Amino acid sequence: WNHSRARRRRWRGARFPRRARRRGFARPCPPFTFMNCEVFSLAPLRCEAFQAKETLRAVLHTILFARTLGVVRPRDVDSELFDLTYATCGDPAVERHVEERLDALVRWLAQQDREDDTVARVCLSFYEPKDKRGGGWFGGGDERVYWEQWRVPIEVVGGDEALMNVADREANSAELQQTIVAATQHILGLVNERKDHIPPVVSADVVSFPYEISLPGETEGALLGSLRRMLTHASPPTLV
Repeated sequence: WNHSRARRRRWRGARFPRRARRRGFARPCPPFTFMNCEVFSLAPLRCEAFQAKETLRAVLHTILFARTLGVVRPRDVDSELFDLTYATCGDPAVERHVEERLDALVRWLAQQDREDDTVARVCLSFYEPKDKRGGGWFGGGDERVYWEQWRVPIEVVGGDEALMNVADREANSAELQQTIVAATQHILGLVNERKDHIPPVVSADVVSFPYEISLPGETEGALLGSLRRMLTHASPPTLV
């Protein structure tokens, strides 16, 4: 028992330091949650607080546009802060959901200590819904089988760097713009290259694969909610 507890402590410390959890990274889900899931990790996006929403808006919409289904009417969007244009899938429901999640991220950033940089990660995950009702002790209810996840780290500057003069701020903004362009090009290259893991399309009535946008500190809560639903709908074990 002592050896098992020590191994669990080493697993937590090695894979996800405590400091990282305080800075906006939740503990990872157990491996079975993302089994056979293709994971893409982008380079960190370093920005100021007021740039975070627009930066992530361009990146997330690029990913969602690249994974659209059927016939869509894409919409080109000129960035509000940067000299660049990105495409959205043109679906109002998708755009509304992205805005809601980004607004929640802005609220979370406003609660952080501005004396230091805020390091966080936003995840965009695609999944297949599976109905596991009647599947035994852990087989009740619905399950999300994740097949692709995009991890987008951001670094929001704080302290003295947040008080930059105009020239330095313009230089940093130009550098961030180049980083966003490079990120979107990298995304488009990956989605064209890596396709074997995409599940078959079962309906032409939807614009996007089912997806979710996870924000800092939410992964643990989502996992606990899934476990709670699993236990609520579970059937008792058969007694021999």
